[in-house]
Amino acid sequence: MKNQVKYKRSAIIVLLSSLFILFALNIIFSFFYVRIDLTAEKRNSLAPSTIKLLKELPDKIFIKVFLLGDNHPADYQIFAKKTREILEEFARHSSNIEFEMIDPIEGKDQEEVNSIFGEFSKKGLPPIPISREDLSTTWVVPGAFLTYNAKEYPVTLVVSSNREHWLDFSIQELEYNLVSAIRNITTTFAPKVAFLEGHGEFDRMATSWMEWQLKRYYGIDRVTINNKINALRNIYVKDSASATIGTYGNKYDVLIVAQPTQTFSDMDKYVIDQFIMNGGKVLWLIDATNASVDSLFSSQEFFATENYLKLNSLFFNYGVRLNANLIQDLTCQSLAVPQGMIGNQPQYQFYKFPYMPVAVNYTTHPIVRKIKALKVDFAGTIDFVGSDSELQKTVLVTTSERTKVVPTPSIVTLNVIKLQPNMEEYRRMYEPIAVLVEGKFTSAFKGMLPVGFDTIKEFNFLSECKGTSRQIFVSDGDMIRNAFDYKTMKPYPTGYDYRANRHYDNADFLLNCVNYLSSDEELVSIRSKSFKIGTLNPIAVKEKKQFYILLNTIGPLVIISIMATVLILFRRWKYSRSLKV
Repeated sequence: MKNQVKYKRSAIIVLLSSLFILFALNIIFSFFYVRIDLTAEKRNSLAPSTIKLLKELPDKIFIKVFLLGDNHPADYQIFAKKTREILEEFARHSSNIEFEMIDPIEGKDQEEVNSIFGEFSKKGLPPIPISREDLSTTWVVPGAFLTYNAKEYPVTLVVSSNREHWLDFSIQELEYNLVSAIRNITTTFAPKVAFLEGHGEFDRMATSWMEWQLKRYYGIDRVTINNKINALRNIYVKDSASATIGTYGNKYDVLIVAQPTQTFSDMDKYVIDQFIMNGGKVLWLIDATNASVDSLFSSQEFFATENYLKLNSLFFNYGVRLNANLIQDLTCQSLAVPQGMIGNQPQYQFYKFPYMPVAVNYTTHPIVRKIKALKVDFAGTIDFVGSDSELQKTVLVTTSERTKVVPTPSIVTLNVIKLQPNMEEYRRMYEPIAVLVEGKFTSAFKGMLPVGFDTIKEFNFLSECKGTSRQIFVSDGDMIRNAFDYKTMKPYPTGYDYRANRHYDNADFLLNCVNYLSSDEELVSIRSKSFKIGTLNPIAVKEKKQFYILLNTIGPLVIISIMATVLILFRRWKYSRSLKV
């Protein structure tokens, strides 16, 4: 009896002590936020750059999210819950973040709904159709509005509803999209990006999708050099008497050269060179040959030759060489070949076309960490040249392990789709098609300024880069081009094959390139965060369906029974010893 009383007393003391400790811990942690993310990829943790941005917010940002709705599909409601969780994380790290989640059409009739949706479209957040489980379609507002100092900024959070695995992709992009919007609305001066014109580069229609993507983060312009020394730099007269010229620096942070087809003059090359020497960054999207899909469809075959752009001297000086050859890769796209008409609709047959690789091999650089596949058309190889210790050279994208390199001049024919590939010819592997060079560049005009340039020596000629700069070289200009629907006068997404109805990651890759070139490593680091979605093996589930049902129903009961039995046996053993004593 004494032992039983003693045991009861100790049990009560332990119980009361435990309750007291739990109560005290709750009080303590109500003043301190502690959260442990046990996932391998830290999928539930904010990036350090995000936390830094939130803590440095100068004023209140109010975020109104329109993802709620009783009639929304289950996956959309999951995304709304995830959005709430990440915004709660934002608010915990900054008292300047306030948010509200609402259903914008709750209690509204159809006429009011149409009016509300029209207002959203005008403000840059058009509703999108979402398919429900019963195969019906509902329209939802796919994002939020950010308000800061009387400025309102729309942010789209949901990727297009017809994209495969849209939910996983949207969740992975959620932090990036919200942080980008916060940066944009709080930044007074956004970096400037310019598309070069004047050498047969892609026009605005061919790059309209990427321009629209970049406009969310940067000021966008199109510039023609046309032998003007001040095309890329802000130049002024310091002293008119002595004709001394000064510069305020570059007009743009990043220059995009998208598939030029005409020769560059020495003056234009000089202007670009000095833009780089003054810290400017360049994204080169260059076709070293004249090969194109358009030429192939118009004549079934064509003679591929080198594009004489006269840029080799620049590139060689910057540490790279874009070779005038063509890559064939057995990891390739299917080319849609016209096979006649049915009514007014053309009919296509799809054939593997090795001149159009699908790039699936990447390094570990943040620019390409989340890229899955890139659409490549008639690319060539890239070599690193020189041994300048001031330059760091990184391969970003390569071909597969089954690659063939075709020298030019050569005939490119559509008949290659009918030929059985000779595997002995496809023995090259991992040929670079996109590279990054960064560091302290030396001017291509150092010690060799032409005589005709005597009059511009006072324009602050720099023989080497002031600090450091960055350049990305891609051996396929078509990587940035978007198809265009002339019926609706709207572009298809960059990297979208509308005939095969397949999305590639070209737009994401190019956006990462510009982010990195403009020194937005914080955005690149957030965007490069990735995690694997755990999925069930559909074959195993089908074959062992009954086994998994029994495992998930009986298994927990068996485990509980074993634990209960062990506990009972332990208690009997303990009390039997106490009674003997």
